[in-house]
Amino acid sequence: MDFFLNDIIWWKISLNGLMNGWIPGVLTFLLGLWFARISDRRKLRQKLKNDILEIFIPVFNSGESISMPIADDACRKMRATFNAYKRIYPGMFDREAEKQLAELLNEGFIVNGEINKKFFEPDTIQDLIKRL
Repeated sequence: MDFFLNDIIWWKISLNGLMNGWIPGVLTFLLGLWFARISDRRKLRQKLKNDILEIFIPVFNSGESISMPIADDACRKMRATFNAYKRIYPGMFDREAEKQLAELLNEGFIVNGEINKKFFEPDTIQDLIKRL
């Protein structure tokens, strides 16, 4: 039941045009969208890490003596930044690292009138932020 007109099978030409013209273009477009999504998530994770490290490094890892209010303020800024990203982009970060960092920041810099012992190890906190 082929439709012949001048010895041309039109349905084969239409199918051939679809296979050679449309499908590769649509697949390329979809792959581009998928890659852009992956790239955007990676950039967003890196931006969060950089934002938190910009607060953390000058205060806790500078090698200089700092005052208690400056350190406590930096801890509050880190917590606010982290919680904002966590609320806006849920499920984007590594769950274990997110949980550990949330515990650390929720404990605060001063616990029961003393400095939180975890803040004496800035390298572990930096590694935790990098694992996000």
